[in-house]
Amino acid sequence: MRSIRRANDDDLPDIIALRSESEKWLAEQGIEQWTSKWDEVGRRKLRDSVQRREAWVVEDEGQTIATVTLNTRPDLDFWRPEVDGPALYLYKMLVARKRSGEGVGAEILDWATDRAAKDGFPYLRLDVWRTNHALQRYYLANGFEHVRTEVVPGRDSGACFQRRAVRISNLKLREESQG
Repeated sequence: MRSIRRANDDDLPDIIALRSESEKWLAEQGIEQWTSKWDEVGRRKLRDSVQRREAWVVEDEGQTIATVTLNTRPDLDFWRPEVDGPALYLYKMLVARKRSGEGVGAEILDWATDRAAKDGFPYLRLDVWRTNHALQRYYLANGFEHVRTEVVPGRDSGACFQRRAVRISNLKLREESQG
């Protein structure tokens, strides 16, 4: 069984390696996302999320195979908390390419949905790049609904999705408790 736990400073090299691998794969697919113009910004955000204890790592047999960030801070370019209401927000879900197709991403989404419900939030929300239609279809296939698409000058993201937060009794990810 795969497990998920909060990331710590020792996990940063693995998390950044996942980001680098994703950047390379996206470029090979011709997807204009996380290009070199964003690499240091992305790495800084990953380091910050670890420091704020918002980043999580998924492990399988002692190997880091994925990461995700959860927090309660919406990107105000895309979400309107005064209208949309409260939610838990998912950012930077990265799965090792060699584990692609194993359902790791879906397991993370179920775990995050359960966590949102457990923490009293009505929704799990995320935003994705407006031009990455395959990723948008992925979230739709995993129970998210498209809320709206925001076009903000200088920002490439803006396709906003949410999934109702519900408790899930048969989670495949086991959350490790931390001391």
